[in-house]
Parts: sequence; structure tokens; C-alpha cells
Amino acid sequence: MVFSSPIFLFWFLPMVLFFYYLVDRNYRNWLLLFFSLIFYGWGEGEMLTIMLASTLINYFFGIQLQHAKKVSYSRLMLFGGVVFNLSLLLYYKYANFFFDNYNFAAQQLGINAITWEKIVLPLGISFYTFHGISYIIDVYRKHTAAQSNPFKLALYISFFPQLIAGPIIRYKDVENQIDDRKIDIELFASGVKRFIIGLSKKILIANMVGRIPEFVFNMPTADLNAYWSWLGVIAVTIQLYFDFSGYSDMAIGLGRMFGFRFLENFNYPLISQSMKEFWTRWHISLSNWFRDYIYIPMGGNKKGTFRMHFNLWTIFLLNGIWHGANWSFVIFGFYHGFLLTFERLGFSKVLELIPRFFRSVYVFLAFAIGNVLFSIEDINHAYLYYCSLFNFTTPDSFSRIHLYLTSEWYFTFIIGLCLSAPSAEYLFKKIKNDGYKKVIEAVVLILLFVLSLSELSNTTYNPFIYFRF
Repeated sequence: MVFSSPIFLFWFLPMVLFFYYLVDRNYRNWLLLFFSLIFYGWGEGEMLTIMLASTLINYFFGIQLQHAKKVSYSRLMLFGGVVFNLSLLLYYKYANFFFDNYNFAAQQLGINAITWEKIVLPLGISFYTFHGISYIIDVYRKHTAAQSNPFKLALYISFFPQLIAGPIIRYKDVENQIDDRKIDIELFASGVKRFIIGLSKKILIANMVGRIPEFVFNMPTADLNAYWSWLGVIAVTIQLYFDFSGYSDMAIGLGRMFGFRFLENFNYPLISQSMKEFWTRWHISLSNWFRDYIYIPMGGNKKGTFRMHFNLWTIFLLNGIWHGANWSFVIFGFYHGFLLTFERLGFSKVLELIPRFFRSVYVFLAFAIGNVLFSIEDINHAYLYYCSLFNFTTPDSFSRIHLYLTSEWYFTFIIGLCLSAPSAEYLFKKIKNDGYKKVIEAVVLILLFVLSLSELSNTTYNPFIYFRF
């Protein structure tokens, strides 16, 4: 079940909201937990037990850490909790990758391969295992107390707005909200507004713009030239941004409807002035997670230049691997590690001499080029696609891509480019009259919602890219 599906918009969400505001406050957490399990089990019924088992085991480690009297036992529980969560992630997400590569090497060396059944990846496992790890570490660090009620911890891990594709929520940020949250009409209204904005980002921009990269990346590379290839790369960057930031907006909006305040996950990353700044604006919850739980414990930038660069490369290698069990994601991580290192070695000083607009162009194109690896998992195919970026000839083969390049697509693409910067916010702030602002905002939101529903009813193309993570 996805947020932009009719069954969620017209059945699941209205029903949850109806019962949530109908029941007594004391039962609201139980209600949210019940519906969150239904939400996850809707398409992942057999995988629900894995998430529940993960929750119970994290609960056990948290309680043990809370009551540990010896430092050695506390460290043992920390180690056990982290290893458990990582083992869960490694098995379900990376075992197929390991066996595939082992069997490929075995074939080359003439030794026996391993026979195994493909392991199905549970939806959202990259997110809820990170929730579990941060919970265990924060209890160990005494940044938060362990949750004594396993059902409340289960709500933290399984709460449906952030369960499938984030943002990555930390227990210490929501523990008080689980026990006591205040709901008022303004918070609810801001949640509805944020949800509609996210839905329109997803349906009206990401889905429309995504039709070109969907076609281009699956074309034979012999049929591509520089124009089509660059168009695909730039379009998929716009698609990725509006797809994922739209999902984050919907998650944040849903949280507010139930009284939860989640931290922001995107802050106009495509207008960044450097790749260093980009990673403080893109998928903020993931970047901060790696910073606080891996980069800083490794020494961060306080143990010399070499160690700092080593730590950076390690973080971005893990970042790439987190996104997918494939060599393309490994290279994706190394690519971004290289960009960060290159800037720290002196290129950042060169950037300071360049006008702001061209710095943003550099960041946009640098990120866009890396998105070939993000979108094409086959290394050979990705390499040929990169070659096509510099193919300025016209292929002999006829391409049907022009059928997708309608005036509607170009209009949406331009709107997407404009809205990847805070242009709409800037124009809205220019309106001085608060009464006009409220009317305009209400009209725009209603129009966006109607257009989103209309588009949703007219198409079956509605992917969520980050669901595979």
C-alpha cells in the first residue's frame, strides 16, 4: 500500500483518522499500532513476523542496557543489539548479492557453486533496522531511557507514515510524543497541507517527468545519443527529488495529523553550492544518522587529514551499499566519496570564485551523473550509457522517445526545475495581505489535490523509487 494509491487515500487513511479522533486518548497508541501493522501486512503479510521479531529483540536489548550495572555487560548488550540488527539487514538485503558474486567467482575458478533459493527483501527493512540500531545506541549512551512498554516501542518502529521509506526517525525525538502529544486544528491543518504538497509532487511532477527516464534507461544504448542520454539523466534527477521529497512531505504531514512532529528530510538540495552542502540538504535523516552513529565515532575530522578522508569514503561507501545490494551502488558511494574528497582537497576554494548559479549547476550535474548508477544496476549497461552521453551522432535506429516528449511533459519538466528551488515560497512571501494569502493557499491546495486525484485516476504509472530500499 502506497500513500498515493486510491485504497490508501479513500479507504485506509479516512478510516484511521475517523477512529483515531473517535476513541479515547488512552487507546490512540493501540489504534495506531493496530493500523500500522495492517498497513505493513497489506502487501508484506509473511514479512510482518520479521519486523515484529526485530521489535521484540530490540526491546530486550534496550531493557538489558537500561538495567546493566556493569560496563562490560552494557557493552556486550550494545554489541549484541547492533550485531543482531546488522545481521538481519545483511541476510535479507545482501545475501543474494554475496551468493551471486561467489558463484560468479566460483565459475571463473572452476569450483563448485552454492545452490540457494532467492531471499525476498522485506519492505522497509533498511529503515526499521536503522531505527532499531539508533534506539539501542542511544539507550547505551544514556541519551534516552529504554521503553518499558514493548507496544510503545513497536509503535515507534512500525508507525506507518515513516515505516516504508522514512524519514529515519530516532526514538529520542519521538519518545515524549508517544506518551503525550497535543493535537490542535492548526497542527492537523498543517499536516493536511504538507500531505497534499507531497502528493502533488509525487503524482503531478515525479510520475510525469519519470516517464522519460523509464523509457530512456531501458532503451538499447546503440539507439541513444547525447541529447536523449542527457535528457534522461537530468529528468531522473528531477524525478528522484520529487518522488522522495514528496514521500517525505506526505510522511511528515501524516505524522502531524496524528500529533507527531517529524524532522525535515529535504531542504532544496538541488540549489546547493557544493556537494558537501548537498548532503546536508538531501535525505537529511540518513546523512545525520551516518554522521552521528558512524562518522563521529570513527573520529570524524579530528584525527588528521588522512583519517578524515578515510572516514568520508567509508561513510559514502556505506551510503551506497545502504541504497542497494549491487555493484552499481558501491560505485555510486565511491563516486560521492570522491566528490567530497575532491572538494576538501581544494576544489571548494575554486567553487568560491564561481557565481552562485554556476555552483548550483555544478552540484546538479554532479549529482545527475551519479544517478546513472542509481538507476541502472547492470554495470556494463551503465558504462555504455555513460559513453552515450558523449555520442553526438544520430543513431540509425528509430526511437519512439518523441512520443513521450509532449508539451505537457516539457511544461511539467520546467515546473519541476523551478520548484526544485524555493521560488514558490519566495513569490508567496511577496504577498503582504494575510487574508489573500490564506485564500490563495486554500485554492492552490484544493486545485493540487483535485489535479492529483484526476491524474491518479487516469494512469497506472505510480512507482515509488525508494520502496526498494
